[in-house]
Amino acid sequence: PPLAEGDGPGVQPGEPSRRRSAALAAAVAALVPQLGMSAPAAAERLATLTGEALERAKGKVVVITGATAGVGLEAARTLVRAGAEVYVTGRTLAKATAAAADVTSSSSSGAGAGRAIPMELNLASLASVRSFAEAWKSEVKRPIDVLACNAGLALGQDLKEPEFTEDGFELTVGTNHLGHFLLVNLLQSQLSPEARVVVTASSVHDPATGDPGAQAGLGKLAGLEPGRPFGRGGAAMVDGGEFNAGKAYKDSKLCNVLFTLELARRLKRDGSKVTVNCLSPGLIPSKTFFRYQNAGFSGTFAWAATNVLKIAETTEFGGDTLCYMALEPSLDGRSGLFYSAVPPGQHVFVERTPSPEARDEGEAAELWRRSAALVGL
Repeated sequence: PPLAEGDGPGVQPGEPSRRRSAALAAAVAALVPQLGMSAPAAAERLATLTGEALERAKGKVVVITGATAGVGLEAARTLVRAGAEVYVTGRTLAKATAAAADVTSSSSSGAGAGRAIPMELNLASLASVRSFAEAWKSEVKRPIDVLACNAGLALGQDLKEPEFTEDGFELTVGTNHLGHFLLVNLLQSQLSPEARVVVTASSVHDPATGDPGAQAGLGKLAGLEPGRPFGRGGAAMVDGGEFNAGKAYKDSKLCNVLFTLELARRLKRDGSKVTVNCLSPGLIPSKTFFRYQNAGFSGTFAWAATNVLKIAETTEFGGDTLCYMALEPSLDGRSGLFYSAVPPGQHVFVERTPSPEARDEGEAAELWRRSAALVGL
């Protein structure tokens, strides 16, 4: 099942789906003897996130989307403890306020701690994205040192009909890609001279990972054809094909990597010292991970992934990967990279080569053009 970062609406499957999912989870556990896997015990934290890197957080202004739970919340806790000023965004102000209070309470005992500030940002609404950007420019007025595009959602695998954003886009790609695309473009003028943009993608953007089900692939971007709606009243998939909830998630993550590639190219062209990189934090079978899957499957799979297969990472580890991308000194001046916690269960986080499609510069440029038209840029 795909990772769902941040917070958003979801669809719960019915009883037949629960029975199928429980059977699938049992099958996964039964594969263990055949796999002959011998993975180390789960690492609670990322070993390569050093004290030197964390020292760099002091005084930085950080915006994290999807910071109310999971990887985003853990990253916010770590960064505030290290002295950063973190703007904790959530789909509602109430969610963001509760998360900011959590971050503050978990960080206030440390000397030199920063602070957490809540702000509302619903990436499934272009109006909300625009309101956030306007509020930043007119009220916050602070140069952003780290813009972490972390929020996202994945709908139930058995969903047969698409869900839609406030603007009528297919919900998964509309939130995970188009919402962040507009946000980064609107905030680009607010970035500090050597800011980092960090995009939470996923290894499932690459068909070579062998993730079950239909694989990522944007085809010729037929679903984003200019002059036609994407989502309600038009194509529900980027490639123009029949709706598939699992593939929509994988496609959205492929869009994230292609967005990173094209933004890096544009920044370099313009002589900017701002960098952008993306990451896959690994398999993290938390409640956040499975919030849109049925409870029977998620419980069994989480247990097997953590205790039997030993391919899972902790939420803390995932948060550390985001912090690594935001602070690691060796990434100074480097852009367009993809880091991933693979192979599963080894608890390492290293630079990897994205899929061939994710490295297609022509496709990245065309996706940018069509995305800009959809969001009104």
